[in-house]
Amino acid sequence: MKTVDRYVVGIFVQNLLLAVVAMSVLFLFQSMFSDLYDHNFTFDQIRYFHFLDIPLIVVQMTPPAVLLATVLTLSGLSRTHELVACYAIGIGLKRIFGWILVVVLIVAALIFLMEDRVLPPVFRARTTYYWREMQKHPDFFLDVKRDKIWYRAKNMIYNLERFDSKSKTIHGMSVYTFDENFNLIQVVGAEKAEFTPQGWKLLNGTVTVFNQNHAFPLTQNFTKKEIQISETPKDFQEIEKEVDGLRLKELHQYIQRMKAAGADTKSYEVKFHSRISMSFIPIVMCFLAVPFSLSSRREGGFAKDLGLCLGVTFFYWLFYSVGLSLGTNGALPPWLAAWLPSTVFVALAATLIARKT
Repeated sequence: MKTVDRYVVGIFVQNLLLAVVAMSVLFLFQSMFSDLYDHNFTFDQIRYFHFLDIPLIVVQMTPPAVLLATVLTLSGLSRTHELVACYAIGIGLKRIFGWILVVVLIVAALIFLMEDRVLPPVFRARTTYYWREMQKHPDFFLDVKRDKIWYRAKNMIYNLERFDSKSKTIHGMSVYTFDENFNLIQVVGAEKAEFTPQGWKLLNGTVTVFNQNHAFPLTQNFTKKEIQISETPKDFQEIEKEVDGLRLKELHQYIQRMKAAGADTKSYEVKFHSRISMSFIPIVMCFLAVPFSLSSRREGGFAKDLGLCLGVTFFYWLFYSVGLSLGTNGALPPWLAAWLPSTVFVALAATLIARKT
């Protein structure tokens, strides 16, 4: 790497770090003020809750920050005529952009690692803190694994094989009931549980009662049983959110298990592919920045660069969100829904770059 290459990379890295920090801080404070205004949580609770949001915010703000940093770097070199000087000594745009792209590829790899390694445990910690400390449910516990779902509330622990939020039905449900000393007093197991206006109706199962006056537990079979528990389908819908706490490998295994059970997995598959495609978005933004950085006439300085980047980012995320919605609704295959926006914008960037060169 020559002096000019280090100079360009240094400017880009500086612009990128400033953009990531500035966008993340603005987004963080906006979220905090919104919660302070809408909810009755203490400032310390809101501050810690949003502190756990920082890794996710950094990941979300990195793509537009890459776009802004690339535009600022190339357009800045163009305005100060340093780009012309580079051309004069035989250093072309391909070489300058190549080093920028190398940095962006490293950033994309780091985002992928954060998506798979950092965000899942942080998400679980954030969810647990919200329910236990902010919503005052100290017994809250929800753990989604590839072969089981554990949900704890008050004096009960639920083990679910599968929860279908659309039909409000649980397949393979076990309910463990404990006394105030956390001694097991009853286990109810059922093949299926349906939610009705009167409560949960269990089908084809057994009730096992543990009584201190009997040496052995008493078990009774049933074909239909009404059970009164305080949890509703809305409570169990937290399971769908909890898949964000799974690593990619665990999420893939969870999807395969749900498919084998005959469940609709489109929303989970969209999540899986979107988490992978997210790490490639900085590369797309980097390519998009090139044609907008090399216009023959540059006016407006930083304000114009910022406005341009915000506009491009808005349309990209709008297209990206629409694509994910179409995948979730089944209008597009999940993999296509996650990758189509990036493919279209890369093709657009390639076309614009070809016209500039």
